[in-house]
Amino acid sequence: MEDYIKTIYSLEKRNKVARVSEIGRMLSVKKASVVAAVSLLQKNEFIKHERYGFITLTERGMSTAEKIAHKGRALFEFLTIALKIDDEKARTESCGMEHFISPETAEKMIQLTRQLAPKPVKKVMAKAKK
Repeated sequence: MEDYIKTIYSLEKRNKVARVSEIGRMLSVKKASVVAAVSLLQKNEFIKHERYGFITLTERGMSTAEKIAHKGRALFEFLTIALKIDDEKARTESCGMEHFISPETAEKMIQLTRQLAPKPVKKVMAKAKK
């Protein structure tokens, strides 16, 4: 479900709302899979969704999405700075790893990365977004 929350977060940042078709396209899944996930996310109060309408994150969903994004950034920075992995590979691998580390581990990775960083982390992240 984290991938769905992260995708809705990304779409909301870009378009203010998400749609089932956009989520399916971004995740490369069928509409039925998105509908099932949206139903579960709504039941657990991560999103608001009117039938055939827009999808938006609730406060709980937004908080969860921000935590996922934080872990993803921590992993990306750790992989690129501490382990010297190229940006593309680090982006792919951090997306897979972010589901399996605790917030505490992410924070320790951030601390270590900051000690090793040859330049401010913000500049590294800005470079990665291009």
